[in-house]
Amino acid sequence: MSDLPIPVRDFIDSLTEDTRSPGYLLLNDQDRLSEWGGGLEAFGVAGLQNDMKVDEHLPFLVGVLPLDTSSVFLPNIQTIDGVFADIYLFRRDHNTWVLFLDATAGAAKRQRLQQRSNDLGLQVSDLEKESGSLGVAKHLLEQRVKEQTAELSMTVRRLQEELAEGRKIEQKLRQSEARFRSLYDSSMIGIMFYDVNGKITGANDAFLQSLGYSREDLARGSIEWSRIAGAAIRDTAEKPFAEKLDDLARPTEWRFLRKDGSPVTLLFGTRPMADSDEKMVGFTVDLSQRESSHQAGS
Repeated sequence: MSDLPIPVRDFIDSLTEDTRSPGYLLLNDQDRLSEWGGGLEAFGVAGLQNDMKVDEHLPFLVGVLPLDTSSVFLPNIQTIDGVFADIYLFRRDHNTWVLFLDATAGAAKRQRLQQRSNDLGLQVSDLEKESGSLGVAKHLLEQRVKEQTAELSMTVRRLQEELAEGRKIEQKLRQSEARFRSLYDSSMIGIMFYDVNGKITGANDAFLQSLGYSREDLARGSIEWSRIAGAAIRDTAEKPFAEKLDDLARPTEWRFLRKDGSPVTLLFGTRPMADSDEKMVGFTVDLSQRESSHQAGS
């Protein structure tokens, strides 16, 4: 993790620091399910099938899809009895991501505070009625009302602080997402996503351009490790794909193959995604311009 750029680390940390069981869905441009993972079972999300309409399967998404904005936040959604989630929906490359973050602890705390507030409100009301009907010990009753009212005010303030903290967390996630998006959209570094079986599931324009592929090639599944990795992977064909990637854990110069078969040198490093050991993210820097400068100088 220490070798990743700071914006990427911040974004990954923001997804994990406030939850123990994140889960996600990936919908294609037709809003049909193409990928899912993480701790979805903890939220009671089961029975998923490829190409299904998730808003017909998950009632809390009815009316939300398709997204007409870049992102939507659904706070404190009860997915099953006793389990709450903060759900974020956002668009990336014509796809829609649905992110589940555990909000059960915060929801339970707010419910307890709300119940306490309701109980205190009833007690204040009862005391006020008692004060109006009894002339005896009026001073004592007034004092009790004052104390209960003060406690109620404190509870209300605590509820307001909880809501303010929730807004800060949401703002932090948006800021981290914006920093990652800026890096993803820049031409400084290539970013690609794949699984431990070698299937490339996503990439930014910088990565595609360094290998001469188009976004249509990516959508068709034409970009495969067996085509682009060259000798870096083929020379260890007897090893499982996941073991071959052990040598790439630290940024290293590797010879890749472009779409036209010509070689290109990329500085390449890879790490598992924060939510799953099965999903990987890779980062590349195109060194071909450096080589061209050296050849021109010689």
